[in-house]
Amino acid sequence: MKRFLHVFGRILILSIFLAAAWLLYNRLKQYSFCQIRDAVAAISTWRIVAASLLTLLNYLILVGYDWFAVRWVGEKDLPLRKIALASFSGYAFSYNFGATLFGTSIRYRLYSAWGVSFRKILDLLVILGLTFWFGVFTLAGVVFIAVPFRVPEKLESLHLPFAETFWVGVALLAIAVGYVALGALAHKPLKLFGWQLPLPPLKLTLYQIAIACGDLLVGAAVLYVLLPSIDGGYMRVLGVFMLAFVVAVLTHVPGGYGVFDALIIHFLPEDDGAQVVAALLVFRVIYYWVPLLLASVMLGYHEFKLAGDTVDGGEQRE
Repeated sequence: MKRFLHVFGRILILSIFLAAAWLLYNRLKQYSFCQIRDAVAAISTWRIVAASLLTLLNYLILVGYDWFAVRWVGEKDLPLRKIALASFSGYAFSYNFGATLFGTSIRYRLYSAWGVSFRKILDLLVILGLTFWFGVFTLAGVVFIAVPFRVPEKLESLHLPFAETFWVGVALLAIAVGYVALGALAHKPLKLFGWQLPLPPLKLTLYQIAIACGDLLVGAAVLYVLLPSIDGGYMRVLGVFMLAFVVAVLTHVPGGYGVFDALIIHFLPEDDGAQVVAALLVFRVIYYWVPLLLASVMLGYHEFKLAGDTVDGGEQRE
């Protein structure tokens, strides 16, 4: 049964990726290479600088996820520089290749090398997931209720379970409020389908949600400063960004490639299509690929230094 579910999951992810790639291809074929190249060249230097600075701010905020999780599991002596390395590397690889394989394995490698027990690492990973998702539920709920938007007619053939985001927002916000209430009232883990769901105290829960909201607000701002003028402004871009980001994460397509891009392009106005595609390309470079390159160098240096320390320790013992 497990083998069947594993194979079925792989086939489902591949199917979603192919469907998204088909949607993306049908939109991209409307524009020539020269149109997209000129649109990329038209993005001003100040926009690229602003997007880069916002990306730096976003990854600094992401450190808060790990910092609170590490403190919650009781590893209060772990220095911030190590937490920052685990956070930055974990998210840089997760965003490009998927959290299930790369984000968790990188964090396990680093935290275990620093003496954190397997049980604490497992609890830490659960807290990181809860922080992200309930932050998403809170912010998406507020945005979808305050500024609802309809599913474009060209996507109606997908038979999505909603035609407008308002009631999706109501459902997500209700889940987030329920989680906060449990954190305030319950004093032990919640048992759900054989799993133990840790419930941090109310103060930590609110910190979690604040960090996650800040992360998503700044992430959307990175894309916003690269886009042409959009009707509805930042709030419109924020709503579409969150919808695309969440769907990309849920589908488990590595890096959200195809899925995230197709949704952004289809939900934003067609009149500026080439400029939207150009903004997405630059966004990928700044928000995904440059941090990945930096994280690869940092991890490589860490492993080299760790190997050297191991050799020196072995020689000293001899």
